[in-house]
Amino acid sequence: MRCRQGHYSIPYNRSYAMLTGKYLELYNRLMGIIPEKRLIQDDLRRLAYGTDASFYRYVPQIIIIVESDLEVLRVIKECRELKLPMTFRAAGTSLSGQAQSDSVLLMLGPKGWQDYSISENLDEITLQSGILGATANSYLAPYGKKIGPDPASINSAKIGGIVSNNACGMASGIELNSLHTLRNMKMIFSDGTVLDTRDEHSRIQFLQDKKEWIDRLDAIARRLSENHDLLQRINRKYMIKNTTGYSIKALTAHEDPIERIQHLMVGSEGTLAFISDVTFRTADDPKEKATTLLLFPDIASACEAVLLLRECNVAAAELIDRVGLRTVENKPGMPSYIRELGDTVTALLTETAGYTGEEVEANIKEINEKLKGTVMAHDYEFTRDPVKQARLWNIRKGLFPSACSERKTGTTVIIEDIAVPVEVLGQCLLALQDLFAKYHYENTVIWGHVFDGNVHFVLTKDFTDPAMVRKYSDFMDEVVDLVVKKYDGSLKAEHGTGRNMAPFVEKEWGPEIYAAMKEVKEILDPDNLFNPGVIINDDMEVHLKNFKPMPAAHDLIDICIECGFCERNCMSNGFTLSARQRIVIYREMERLKKTGENPGLLKKLEKDFDYLGDQTCAADGLCALGCPVEINTGELIKELRKEKAGSVARKIAAWIGRSMAGVTGSARAALAMVNLFHSILGSTLMTLITKGARKLSGNTLPLWTPAMPKNAARVRPEAAFYEGVHRVVYFPSCITRTMGVSKDHREAESLTRATENLIRKAGYQIIYPEGLDNLCCGMAFNSKGFKKTAKEKSDELGAALKKASENGRYPILCDMSPCLHHMKETLEPGLKLYEPIEFTLEILEPKLDFTPMQGIIAVHPVCSAKKMGLEDKLMKLARMCCTNVVKPEVNCCGFAGDRGFTYPELNEYGLRNLKKQIPEGCNEGFSTSRTCEIGLTYHGGISYKSILYLVDRVTTPKGK
Repeated sequence: MRCRQGHYSIPYNRSYAMLTGKYLELYNRLMGIIPEKRLIQDDLRRLAYGTDASFYRYVPQIIIIVESDLEVLRVIKECRELKLPMTFRAAGTSLSGQAQSDSVLLMLGPKGWQDYSISENLDEITLQSGILGATANSYLAPYGKKIGPDPASINSAKIGGIVSNNACGMASGIELNSLHTLRNMKMIFSDGTVLDTRDEHSRIQFLQDKKEWIDRLDAIARRLSENHDLLQRINRKYMIKNTTGYSIKALTAHEDPIERIQHLMVGSEGTLAFISDVTFRTADDPKEKATTLLLFPDIASACEAVLLLRECNVAAAELIDRVGLRTVENKPGMPSYIRELGDTVTALLTETAGYTGEEVEANIKEINEKLKGTVMAHDYEFTRDPVKQARLWNIRKGLFPSACSERKTGTTVIIEDIAVPVEVLGQCLLALQDLFAKYHYENTVIWGHVFDGNVHFVLTKDFTDPAMVRKYSDFMDEVVDLVVKKYDGSLKAEHGTGRNMAPFVEKEWGPEIYAAMKEVKEILDPDNLFNPGVIINDDMEVHLKNFKPMPAAHDLIDICIECGFCERNCMSNGFTLSARQRIVIYREMERLKKTGENPGLLKKLEKDFDYLGDQTCAADGLCALGCPVEINTGELIKELRKEKAGSVARKIAAWIGRSMAGVTGSARAALAMVNLFHSILGSTLMTLITKGARKLSGNTLPLWTPAMPKNAARVRPEAAFYEGVHRVVYFPSCITRTMGVSKDHREAESLTRATENLIRKAGYQIIYPEGLDNLCCGMAFNSKGFKKTAKEKSDELGAALKKASENGRYPILCDMSPCLHHMKETLEPGLKLYEPIEFTLEILEPKLDFTPMQGIIAVHPVCSAKKMGLEDKLMKLARMCCTNVVKPEVNCCGFAGDRGFTYPELNEYGLRNLKKQIPEGCNEGFSTSRTCEIGLTYHGGISYKSILYLVDRVTTPKGK
């Protein structure tokens, strides 16, 4: 299933768009250089991949997924010869319309762009452009360091995009943004020139080859520097956050021509060069922190308090107005009293940091002293609890999507981003609120980084109405006058110019400086091939065109603003569609159905969505963990599966549900037969035969691998009886009642037998629910859309467990985390439900002595364990059992119930990075889902099995 370049083929026939003219020529030129699977021309993925977090829509003619500098160079060469404009895309979290194209879109692929290095003295980190900001910080965290930029999207945004937009954030301020922490950069220009500022030879060659560029830029720098008024204006405007236009201060602040050019790239939004990698100066990251929510009577008094806090050791102060507080006041971590506060109350989420607890306490004392005479809307208290701190910051980071979730269905979301000198921020915000009232923009949220005089606000209106567009245009003209003329501020503080603010760049900077910016573009990209229309644009109404439609589609996803925060957790992201992209396509299909327009396109989208959107969705729900408003796109897919399930399929599902005992018995017999053939033929021949059979069947036969288990021994409740003092209800899932050990296991017994031994070892009597052979939690039926059968099985199991546990008197163990998670969601409250991790730590551990074994083991927290917050507990349990534990960074393994058998390419993609993360000497892995363990074993190259096997291996009864 894998092509030579390390990508994963998609085994289905796509509905192609008809490329014509230069785009067809480009496609033909690149064929054989870049794999066909990475030359995207079908209608569905051009729309899905071309969508970003902004409120504009441009659909590229062709999308090219690139994995190396060489591929980028070749695409640039061919586009230059064909005079085709191109746009570079990292994660697509941009908000101002700078990462879209109606021509050629180059996207960073999932395999490349991941290299990094940290200098020996820890003062620098070099990162390729595809690395997430949060991942970069995870590399630095063990050393007490971090990168400077910290946008709210840091968990989803990639380094290339962070630098291209000069993204700042909540604690970076100006001093720690990309512009000020940049040390080196590798970039590729539109004429194919490559400059790597770390490489002395590259620098010398560039100085020789590009003397004309350097001389022309030097002439601009002299012209600006020699004009006292212009130079003062540039310096003054960069004392606050500013991403409007090009980073023109790069010309006046640096004498070295190489430094000038690489700093011009920061905030250039892909219009001057492609950024391959960057080297940042690292920042200290004190681990001792204290956080609080300061509440003031109104926005003006909050801004006055900022001036006092700036005199203290405060790491961050984030403003949230009353409208914003209402959108998050019911979220976990927010104090309950906020709901009772007045209509003008404004919050400052404030944090102080230090290297010792004493230092932090001293900071808190200083802050308290400064605020002693300030009128507060409520008492406050700092917390040093990391969990409570994380909740508060997660609420702040997700405020934009949370605020937008309150909008009327079908409306478009526009986010604006301004900065003014902090001394006049309060006046500016009051004037801004007056503008909201004048234009009847009710419930408009204001929030932001007030230490930097930087605030954001959102407008949610129906921009399909021309009157609303004109109203927005008039409003923006007044905002521009307010920010630029009255307060000499920035129209875009950190979100980038994009198309949204391109018409106003000259108004903010004046004709002389704007002319210099246009000349920079003309020098470095004379043919205007890189991201045309972004930053420099003569269309004074470009910000009013091509608004993204946001039609009502389904209650489960209508509040989505397509921010992309979910994509980090979506295992099919980069393979078929991400959660965000599924929503984009589903919305478009629903729009086409309602309007009746373009039925041919609708038919193609529906055909392709079956595989790209439905069949390759793991439906694991991890997307909801990254979504600030907890949208579970997997639930949407399950609903669609329910709608597609025909009457015959529903009848078969119902029959299976009624006949679980016979079905599991038949499955055990089939596994026994397959295992017999495996024993006779051996793994190599068996693999060859079964893959051939699957191919001949058109991939309808399930995939067999050497990790396939043999049959499990049938559970016999009467044989497991043990007269213990305490009782435990044990519900073995239908999977573990069916699947036994695989050839790689060192254990001889099925999991059910090993679990029985472990429970008895701890002195518990096992109670099995009545009718065990016919019981099932219903999860498998639910994931396929058979909701009625799923509920019937869930109700049946609930009644049996209620009886067995004597109405919740005894704890209940289910040996698979996914089943237990589904049980928690569907069974009535009152039952004490446990999966293996918490069951061991809470129920078994007090009764057992642990003797950790020597060696290295790997663990994998399955999706359901992550959703239940059990990752740290799994690591704790594993370290109780072994001296050295590793946890490879794997999101969802992609096995997704039975999809590891029926769509094995999904499992292969999900575990593409597993094997290389397993250290030498590690021969075993442990998890809490039997099906996931099959894929982990096959793709990881070591034997994965239930953590309960390990617990049984290293424990003895207490005191023996």
